[in-house]
Amino acid sequence: MVRRSHDRETLTPRTPVAAWLSVLSLDAVLVAVAWQQLLMLSFCDRGATWAECGSLAATVWLVYVADRLLDAARLDLSQPHTLRHRFYLRHRRVFFAGWVVVLLADTLVVVRYLSPELLRSGLVLASAVLVYGAGVHFPSASSDAKGSLLRTRLRPALIPKEFRVGVLFALGVSLTAWTSLIFHGDSGEDRQVFFSLAAATVAMAVLFGVNCVLVARFERHLDRAQSFASIATRWQSRGEREMQLSLCVFAIVVTLPMVMMMLQLPASVGTAVAACALGLFVLAFVSDRRCWQPVTMEVQQTTQDTFTFFDVRGVWVDVILWTPPMVILCCM
Repeated sequence: MVRRSHDRETLTPRTPVAAWLSVLSLDAVLVAVAWQQLLMLSFCDRGATWAECGSLAATVWLVYVADRLLDAARLDLSQPHTLRHRFYLRHRRVFFAGWVVVLLADTLVVVRYLSPELLRSGLVLASAVLVYGAGVHFPSASSDAKGSLLRTRLRPALIPKEFRVGVLFALGVSLTAWTSLIFHGDSGEDRQVFFSLAAATVAMAVLFGVNCVLVARFERHLDRAQSFASIATRWQSRGEREMQLSLCVFAIVVTLPMVMMMLQLPASVGTAVAACALGLFVLAFVSDRRCWQPVTMEVQQTTQDTFTFFDVRGVWVDVILWTPPMVILCCM
């Protein structure tokens, strides 16, 4: 939970209720499924089939669990770290077994029930995700020196990984809609529909990228302690880093709704984009206040667990992304 800095307290050994979606990697699944259904209903006049929805949910879960297991494998428990990574380290065998089961089930669904066009498109995108993951988790195999590897992990990338994640996630969420329009739509489909879907994909990529930037800001001290590269650890000067991040986040979430209005998106998608952008702006503004600080989690009352942190702002960032499309879907 989040408390005022002068009002910290030791929590019970149980994982907070608000943290369960995150530690089980279901937060990203909710975001993906909600936006996929909204795009399908808005652009294709039908909802996603159970196979399309299930394969997306399973694939997103597999990617996020793999990413967190790899992060947890190099977690330094003597340094500050997130509750999420500590949870994956503690239950790594369970998650690995579940990962294998879900992978087999997802493969069966993808091969048997998805269209050949969607399957081919998905394989191309999966290859891009694998390349991204290899670059993040295995940045250098040429040096055995810890210091050299540390500098490689923290070295600024040309495109911050948060925005690469945003683009890949948006492409994955919109892939079903793109495939349906291109291969199964009317050959005389208005070009404006494709333009609108492209605009919606870009808008989602921006929203998802800003989501990752905000999480990186909230966890910047933990990332630096663990030598995890992020956009928030790219600059050595704290003042410069926070100023640039704040300006970028505020500028993006303020201008995005205006741009989407000019592009004439479907009302459902435009409303969801505007609501998410507004929510991210409010959270970014409120979270800048110094009175909001994460609370130390003492899960087992051990020395290592005094370095385990849970910040509820990371939960709210994801809630902001899946709540508007969910509400709109309930009204459609």
